[in-house]
Amino acid sequence: MSKKLFLSIFVFILSLAVVIVWYINFPGYEKIAEERIETYMKAQKVDFDKEYQKKSSKEFKTGRWMIVYKFADEPNLIYEYEYDKSTNSVLLIVYESPLMIGGSSVEKGMKYPSLKDGWSKFDSNGNLILTSK
Repeated sequence: MSKKLFLSIFVFILSLAVVIVWYINFPGYEKIAEERIETYMKAQKVDFDKEYQKKSSKEFKTGRWMIVYKFADEPNLIYEYEYDKSTNSVLLIVYESPLMIGGSSVEKGMKYPSLKDGWSKFDSNGNLILTSK
C-alpha cells in the first residue's frame, strides 16, 4: 500500500472519529437533554401553548446540558433545567430574575414547582422515575 493511500485512509478515519465524538457531545447530547427535560416539564404540567423564551446550551464546567425557560406569565422567574447524561437525571433550579437569586425552593408565584428536591432520574427507556418528595 502506498504512503499516500495509507495517509488518506488514516486522515479519513481520524476525521470520522472526530465527527462522531463531536456529534455525541453536542447534537446527540442536546437531543437527549431536550427529550428528558420535555418529559420532566410534561410531568410538571407546563403549558407549552403559552408564550416563553428558551435558551439551550452545554455547560462546559460541569459537562451538563442546560435549558433555561422564561415564561411570559411569570416574568419574575427563570426556570433552569439541567440534564446530566452520566446519571440520566434532570435538576430544576428556579431563580427570581434579574438577580438570579433563589433556587429550587423559590415558591413565590411559581406555577411549575420542582417535582422533587434534587435530581429526578430516568430509566433506561427515558421514562421519568417519579418518587415522593
